[in-house]
Amino acid sequence: MPDLKNCIQKQFATLNINVHKFNYANAALIIIASIISSVALLTDNYQTVIASKIIGLAIIPFISLCIMIIAGSSNDIMQATIRCLVFVGLCLAVSGGIGFTNKLAHWQEQPTNEMMLRANFKYENIWLELGMSAVAGIGIYYAIMKTSIIALVGLILAISIVPPLCNAGLFWGMHTYDMLEQFRKKENINSSDIEFNNNYLEYGKRSFTIFASNITGMFFGFMAAFTASCVF
Repeated sequence: MPDLKNCIQKQFATLNINVHKFNYANAALIIIASIISSVALLTDNYQTVIASKIIGLAIIPFISLCIMIIAGSSNDIMQATIRCLVFVGLCLAVSGGIGFTNKLAHWQEQPTNEMMLRANFKYENIWLELGMSAVAGIGIYYAIMKTSIIALVGLILAISIVPPLCNAGLFWGMHTYDMLEQFRKKENINSSDIEFNNNYLEYGKRSFTIFASNITGMFFGFMAAFTASCVF
């Protein structure tokens, strides 16, 4: 195993993209991407939804975690994991706030087509999502190693991260508004008797499943390619 470890360490040191740091600029870009994606979903703007996938290279924190698991120490893995959680938290917080505000201001009363495309995800199709994103993960590894920015951008477009995550946040924000409204209107009734007659919570779960399956598939594809390049 020493040779494998040395090979991995060398690859780690020569990666042609900075995936090891997370600073205020990254956080700002994630917030911007979340705002753009959320508004695009609410306005049914397909082109802008696609564009939001690229802003800030949202895949980078997860690539960093992949590499740290293979080549880093436990402390490095913990820091990379925190960066990924911060990314998810920021996206959900921003989109959830926009979803809540949307209901409060009565901007978009019904989910748009772009929102429903992700909300209607069928759980039985998760293996297709995993397989597609695993192949893309292999491609991302080679794009990074060969400094092929064009290929990297294309592969990032193939993996859906920001739009489904923001879609989940939008629905959960809208669900939270409806929930609070029903409590307000029925404040004298026991909370167990209150029924929430909307599907926003389930739509959010389905959207989040798309994000999770894409990240998981990419994760294993990238790690497999990274390790295989030293084994073979």
